[in-house]
Amino acid sequence: MGKFIVRRLLQQIPILIGVSILLFSIFQLAPGSPLASFYSDPNMTVEQLQRLEEAYGLNKSGPEQYIDYISNMLKGNFGNSIQLKQPVAKLIGERMWATFYISFVSLIISLIIAVPIGVISATKQYSIFDYGGTVFALIGISIPTFFFALLLIKWFAIDIRWFPISGLVTPGMPLSFRTNFPDILKHSILPLVVLSLSGAGSFMRYTRSSMLEVIRQDYVRTARAKGLREKVVIYKHALRNALIPVITLLGFSLPTLFSGALMTEMVFVLPGIGKLQHQAVLQRDYPLMMGINMFLAIFTLFGNLVADISYAFVDPRIRVD
Repeated sequence: MGKFIVRRLLQQIPILIGVSILLFSIFQLAPGSPLASFYSDPNMTVEQLQRLEEAYGLNKSGPEQYIDYISNMLKGNFGNSIQLKQPVAKLIGERMWATFYISFVSLIISLIIAVPIGVISATKQYSIFDYGGTVFALIGISIPTFFFALLLIKWFAIDIRWFPISGLVTPGMPLSFRTNFPDILKHSILPLVVLSLSGAGSFMRYTRSSMLEVIRQDYVRTARAKGLREKVVIYKHALRNALIPVITLLGFSLPTLFSGALMTEMVFVLPGIGKLQHQAVLQRDYPLMMGINMFLAIFTLFGNLVADISYAFVDPRIRVD
């Protein structure tokens, strides 16, 4: 298993290099300059603009800028935000925990809801429960996130005032999970419901379709023929193999923990990385956009690695390839 993990880790290195070159080239080819807002400022002198270009390395060629960026990134330095005038790594570090909390908890809730419903729907195909589960999944997949979020705000935050409208903490209170968790939990219930519903729909459909395929396999019939109890056949023999496609979806869901919550963060005004990314795009803050995208790329590769390792645990044959 150790060799399998090391081999998979080494395979991620050339992929990460290729992604970094691609991202850097895209930002280099983007129209306009990262300092465009300063060029139009009548109070800026030519000397000040030159110093800014030197500070951000914009006076160098593209390959030189890329080498400098990668060298600094390996030291944990993602550059400085042009508009916010702070290190990009510090900005991402401050915002990532709010997004991670909302997205990771909603992912766990989605799995807890979706996997049992998917299994029961498959084992009771064409039953009332199956039809109800399918309707639930379709609602979760098809309803727009922002629309559902606005509905919840209208019903539960404005009409009956059970939950706050926005933010992750009451204004003036510290954003500390250790000392202020009840307040944070109250603020995060509505965003969690929105993200959990949309995630549960996809996971439920994958689990149901995978289980339907697995429970028709010969080894499942053999297990039943041996006289094993139905619960043992389903949850010990069939579910393990049926989870492989779900693990694939789960692996790809890890990076979307940070990027996919953008709309929810905007509607609920959450201080997360999605809101930071939106701000960076609007302000054409290229160093911040590059830093966030590199962070998401690294997290995507990490998600793939977690999915590969999970495969190996579920099906040991995958370790021998």
